[in-house]
Amino acid sequence: GLLSTLEDARMQTMLAIAFGANNLTFTGTISGDVCVWKDHILCRIVARAHNGPVFAMYTTLRDGLIVTGGKERPSKEGGAVKLWDQELRRCRAFRLETGQATDCVRSVCRGKGKILVGTRNAEIIEVGEKNAACNILVNGHVDGPIWGLATHPSRDFFLSAAEDGTVRLWDIADKMLNKVNLGHAARTVCYSPEGDMVAIGMKNGEFIILLVSSLKIWGKKRDRRCAIHDIRISYCKDIPSFVIQMDFSADSSYLQ
Repeated sequence: GLLSTLEDARMQTMLAIAFGANNLTFTGTISGDVCVWKDHILCRIVARAHNGPVFAMYTTLRDGLIVTGGKERPSKEGGAVKLWDQELRRCRAFRLETGQATDCVRSVCRGKGKILVGTRNAEIIEVGEKNAACNILVNGHVDGPIWGLATHPSRDFFLSAAEDGTVRLWDIADKMLNKVNLGHAARTVCYSPEGDMVAIGMKNGEFIILLVSSLKIWGKKRDRRCAIHDIRISYCKDIPSFVIQMDFSADSSYLQ
């Protein structure tokens, strides 16, 4: 297309495209602008449609409304998903309030009064246009293999740890999820016998203890330079002082 038809136009990287009625085309840019094209001529620029890159666009020819998705932190005036009128002059912003931090949208789709949103965190979120209610339909790890998997000793929970640096707590009965980002790739995970703590072995040789109730870090220590591929957690009770030495019994059945 020709960008030189507008004085404030400049060459930009286009990340998303959508086609509208009357030979109009809309493109989202890396700077957060939305360009409106007539055939191959640039007609107008909607500056700062999003605070960050516009990764996704979707048009509904039935009513002409346009959905954009990009990188934008939630605020009173803005959100990562926006629904625009046919002229791209007025919009309604949707904040993805799912209990988890979501500020980057990678794909959008619209139909029957709902907007489907795909996020950078491998989530698919359903957003109601009338009440802005958000519901997570699908959730998973973002990138790389899942190395660690552990089931709760008494409840319908299980934990997964993966290359993306997150540990995720899955509630099978309520189909809910909680997660924590540890900043490094995880290799193994294990529940304590009571199920109130969990130990994670990391790729960088560190192991981390989390409280299951909040997924907050209880403690961590660097054990080695290479990855920890297996880990177990247990308690030593009724010991009056510090443990300074351990050894196996002769038949290797006990630790003394």
